[in-house]
Amino acid sequence: MYPTLPVYAYVVISFTITFIFTPILAKKFMENGITGKDLHKEGRVEIPEMVGVAVLLGFLTSVSIAFLAFRDERLLIGIFVCLLVGIIGIIDGIKKLTPVQKVVLLYLVGTLLALKLDPVFLNLDMGLLFFLLIPFLFMCASNFTNMLAGFNGLEIGTGAIAALAVAIVNLIQKEVSGFILSSAMFGALIAFLYYNRYPARVFPGDVGTLIIGAVLFTSIMFGNIELAGFLIFLPYIIDAGLKYLSAGIMTRESQIPTRLKDGKLYIPEGSNLSLPRLILKKKPLKEKDIVYVIWLVEGLFCILAITFVIALI
Repeated sequence: MYPTLPVYAYVVISFTITFIFTPILAKKFMENGITGKDLHKEGRVEIPEMVGVAVLLGFLTSVSIAFLAFRDERLLIGIFVCLLVGIIGIIDGIKKLTPVQKVVLLYLVGTLLALKLDPVFLNLDMGLLFFLLIPFLFMCASNFTNMLAGFNGLEIGTGAIAALAVAIVNLIQKEVSGFILSSAMFGALIAFLYYNRYPARVFPGDVGTLIIGAVLFTSIMFGNIELAGFLIFLPYIIDAGLKYLSAGIMTRESQIPTRLKDGKLYIPEGSNLSLPRLILKKKPLKEKDIVYVIWLVEGLFCILAITFVIALI
């Protein structure tokens, strides 16, 4: 058995692994043509895509070491959930799954998670309904962290803020497994953000964004912090709701890109809404500035969630 390290050590492990492997994978992917266009830069430069594999690697390494030390079955569940969703993200990055295929696959992973949980939600015994509700919410959470994206550092930075909040709430609740999972994700995302922040040198791809929601939802369920989790996820929910109401079910590729003019971003005529576009509709901003605004919004909801939990103690 591995020695039991302080719980915060797993943040350092995930950060270190991700930080080291991100540039290595970026170089390999660039050489092999695994790239995406940065739509909000002059000339639409090619950037290594799907480098979120480094986030997956950092998280899995960290939590695997934690499992060897603590022998907590919940950590093993978190490992398999993240791995399966990561594989879905990799397949989607290579083959471009249809929205239906992605939803079904994520729902199935959510079903596996539900089978390992007590059928209690919001302190209510849900019975069989639990095994329909949890996979649906799991699928939504994974998709939502994948959807609030499109600008350098947006999805990774927002995910890091959310992960930190989930970790803090789990720590307050003394839920060690939930804390380790969410804090390990925080460490990996902060390391990746160094390369993904404006101007981005790497893109995470679906493998790097789907796993954020999957891990955070799992951590929320382990800690029985559903109401706090709802507040933390509220900006994601608003973003998804705006997209659905303005355009229905859509893929990222079907969206009309935000226009770049004189260094600022403008919403194209007839395009769908989203949380960033709702803000840009009021005032065009530079790319890094709209990202900072979304980070601030997420941060405020996270503070609200933490305050809510402290008030209940």
